[in-house]
Amino acid sequence: MSKKINLKPRAMMYPSPAVIASAYDEEGKADSCTLAFAAMCSHKPPAVMIAINSTAKRKTLKSILERGEFVLGFPTIDQVAETDFIGIASGYDVDKLEKVGFTTTKAKEVNAPIINERKVTIECKVMNIAEVGSH
Repeated sequence: MSKKINLKPRAMMYPSPAVIASAYDEEGKADSCTLAFAAMCSHKPPAVMIAINSTAKRKTLKSILERGEFVLGFPTIDQVAETDFIGIASGYDVDKLEKVGFTTTKAKEVNAPIINERKVTIECKVMNIAEVGSH
């Protein structure tokens, strides 16, 4: 039997799918970022929680906070390279969606862009904001 090790409180990696958050910026242009922290947090009302690093200048975070609406898109296994690029590049420097060849349409329930190349999307409205650290 292996010995258990106490890791003490710290940030840990948990299996979680990468998702793409998309929102319109102040000019109405679609922007997006890759998130490692996203999970369901309520059945009634249906709700998800996301974490975006707020310690750096993040264009998509700014857009989500200003608009109060966004879309989460779940990438497929064949979209790993595009998802990685969207997570690394800055929307202030490059049109990430155009660069990877993704297209968007306006969501039906919220004022945010849906990435057409995503098979599963969730249209979201900001309900609550909690600042708890870097993410």
